[in-house]
Amino acid sequence: MKRRNFLKGLVAGGGGAAHFSVHGAGAGQGHGAKPGSTVPVLGDSVYAGHRYEAVVPDTLDLAERAALAINGIGGTIDPDLNYYMFFFVRYACKTPYMAHHAADSTCDTKYGESFPMMRIMCGSDRYLKLEAAQRAELLSRIEDGLYWNRYEASRPWRTNYTPEIYGAGKNEDIASTTGQGRMLRTLVAWREISKDSSWDGLIRRAVGGLKRIAVHREDYSFYPDGGFGEPFSYPRSGWQNTDEPKSETEGGEGSVVTMHGHQIQGLMRWYAMSGDEEARDLAARLTRFCMLPKFWGGLPVVPEKRREVVSHIAKTVPSAACVAGPEMGHWYTHFHARAGALRGMLEYGMTARDERVLEFVRRAYEYTWTFGIPRIGWVNCYPGTFNLCEGCALGDLVALGIRLTDAGVGDYWDDVDAVVRNHLVEGQLVHADRLERVAAASEDCDLKQAAPHDRQVSVEDVIQRSLGNFAGHSAPASVPNPWVMQCCTGNGTQGLYYGWESIVRQSGESAQVNLLLNRAAPGLDVDSFLPYQGKVIIRNKQLRRISVRIPSWVAKRQIRSRVAEKERSGVLIGNFLMFDDLKPGDRIQLEFPIQERSAEYTANSRTEMEQTYKCTFRGSTVVDISPRDSSPTSYPLYVRQHMRTDKAPMKKTSRFVAERTISRW
Repeated sequence: MKRRNFLKGLVAGGGGAAHFSVHGAGAGQGHGAKPGSTVPVLGDSVYAGHRYEAVVPDTLDLAERAALAINGIGGTIDPDLNYYMFFFVRYACKTPYMAHHAADSTCDTKYGESFPMMRIMCGSDRYLKLEAAQRAELLSRIEDGLYWNRYEASRPWRTNYTPEIYGAGKNEDIASTTGQGRMLRTLVAWREISKDSSWDGLIRRAVGGLKRIAVHREDYSFYPDGGFGEPFSYPRSGWQNTDEPKSETEGGEGSVVTMHGHQIQGLMRWYAMSGDEEARDLAARLTRFCMLPKFWGGLPVVPEKRREVVSHIAKTVPSAACVAGPEMGHWYTHFHARAGALRGMLEYGMTARDERVLEFVRRAYEYTWTFGIPRIGWVNCYPGTFNLCEGCALGDLVALGIRLTDAGVGDYWDDVDAVVRNHLVEGQLVHADRLERVAAASEDCDLKQAAPHDRQVSVEDVIQRSLGNFAGHSAPASVPNPWVMQCCTGNGTQGLYYGWESIVRQSGESAQVNLLLNRAAPGLDVDSFLPYQGKVIIRNKQLRRISVRIPSWVAKRQIRSRVAEKERSGVLIGNFLMFDDLKPGDRIQLEFPIQERSAEYTANSRTEMEQTYKCTFRGSTVVDISPRDSSPTSYPLYVRQHMRTDKAPMKKTSRFVAERTISRW
């Protein structure tokens, strides 16, 4: 099936209805709910919005990517096993398969947060009942303020996250600490979109649960690696030990700070919404712990019991040989682990206006880009070891760039634009024909070895069901032996939302256009002809003032602008071109030269995977890259020959504008 036809079906959903109901399909009950118990539900109007037909440039539209994401999220949930996700998807097998994993439960919460974000973007009602059922299941796992991964005989893989460190699993409930943070984030998102205060009690109990299981020392708090199964998990019987981690590389994930970042994010988002001082105090204490010098800068210290598992960390010389002191946030180990902590700390620094925390995160973010090719949005997440970009990191990079800019400590819109236009959307697996070629060229896989338990694996229509998921790892020009770990789908889909939400920011009669990407918004529509033409049309609906950020590659003196078909120069303030005294129906048209240019960049310098790539751009969009990966089991990226023309194709589409959005992401 061609991607365009497949996409039309996804966007249309159940007839293109703009008002949806989330009742039914088990809403309010799950397998672990107590008899007669009730939990909050999202009401009928949560996804309300309106549609209209429009003729627009056939260029990158993140709303379309959201529709594909809904397909991938819904298609990899297992309704026959309490709505757990299939955490792994493997395409480089003669018969592609999906498999359950110990990380299912924790990453289910990412899907819970992504579903409403994707619907806000595109208005699709595909998998709506499944979403409601999964949400009810997630809520049923919450007890006494904690989100539990309960013992179930049907899931023998449940505690098999890193058995070489934690040993055999036990038949006991566990509460992953990072899972608590992700669930809190999800609850706050549901609270914001529902505008329903009945969520508040549940959220406050979740805050209390996080505080109750934390270990408190002087002016900071932390979570120990004192359980079993998943790293840093709290068993039903209580912590097996409360030792404070001595270095960053402890635990089954090889990172300590990542086990605290989502909690900080959730706590501060809730504080911003509610003023809950208990949440703010705990976030501050966790932030101080994450900033301790022993976790940053210098060479890694690998604990003896973990040395064989993460021996590759000792090879990270490129990332550890020339670094500043730990106060600058320079890191080793894999970037996504650091980014989870940095995003939480940034949320705290922004809301609490803590300048030292903001400086720390800014320095770490800028240091990170020294390990990548910023113009294509690719970062080496494992310097000196795997030398690949983790899919999770793409959402993190978008979030950090936007939020640091929101915090006023820099202007990172060019970074955000590069990630979104290039590696973020390329990392979303949307081409079924490429995946089918990979499978056809691959060897048979031993499913009994990969997923030895009953009900652990599915081979049913895997490619179509998972289309819209995000690749686990990628090189600059390809996804070698493509596979998915759904933590990356959770982060990647949310990266789509962060980029989409930030395209237009509206306040009263004014709006700011930050990215020259297509977007339908309440106050205006953006029609982007990039990268074919240097042309953007902004259709004003109800605003008096609109400011448009001009990318750094555009020569400002060469911009021609028209308002209501008349030549009119805007007022240039920094990088923003401002138009005032606008009337409903006015059309702003910007035109500027766009040329095709090439540049060479080296990835994975001083490693066995060092490679210089020639990247060809039109504006900030990569339209070609070489050398290419010719392996038949690789999924090629930047197959964009169609973008190397001077006339943007047009299409008729159905645009959706949601009545509610999520701003506390």
